[in-house]
Order: sequence, then C-alpha cells, then structure tokens
Amino acid sequence: MKIHVNQIPEEGRRERATYDPAALEMERDDIRLPRPFEVDAFITKAAHDLVVSADIRCPLRCACGRCLEEFDSAVEAKALFSYAVKPTDVVDITDDVRQEIMLAYPIVPLCRPGCRGLCRTCGQNLNLSVCSHGAP
Repeated sequence: MKIHVNQIPEEGRRERATYDPAALEMERDDIRLPRPFEVDAFITKAAHDLVVSADIRCPLRCACGRCLEEFDSAVEAKALFSYAVKPTDVVDITDDVRQEIMLAYPIVPLCRPGCRGLCRTCGQNLNLSVCSHGAP
C-alpha cells in the first residue's frame, strides 16, 4: 500500500489493499500463503508524522511440525506504524506488513494442540491409527 502524504485529510482516511503473496517472498518450507490477503488501514497525520493503524488478515497453509499433515490457519494481527514524513512523501507500508505477518508465524505449526505426531519407528501418523510400536 502506497500512501501519498499530501492526500491524507486532517480527519484521516481508511484504505484497503490486497497483496499478492507470491510477490512478497514470505513462504517457508512449512508455511505457504495460498491466496491473496487484505490489509485494512486507518491513516492519520500528526505534525510531521504519518500514523498507520493496520488490521492484517492473512490465510496460511501449514505443514504440522509433528505429523506433517497440511492444515489451514491464519494470521490476524493489528499493527501500528509511524513514519516521519514531509508533505510530498509517498510511504510504502508493504515491507512493514510483510514483517508483521512473518513475526506472527507459528514457530512450530501444529494441526491441533493434541497432535500425537508420527511413530519414531515406522512413521505411522498416530492421529489416524496406532501402530504396534507403542507410544512415541
């Protein structure tokens, strides 16, 4: 989202932007962004500062860190960005949005809190059935 400082009225402005995740290079081996996501922002000016309050909603496709099954998840974050600006500046918040999403990624994605994972001996997904090797 590019913000033209001279186009923001005193009372502020609401804006919405849709981001293509492929262009942002945010994927990890265990986390993908399956479709575009939206950011709603309220933008205000205060003296020589531009303040952006952003609501970020980003769908994720994750591989469970225990059983390796894929599952859907989402990042929902509220962020507050502040920039020192001149009236003629154009501020691009894309990189800050990208960083907020990546900071909200789960360290170890889990399909559910009680995921039993894989058998250490045969690799059976213990959420689906038990194997003869006992508990991991």
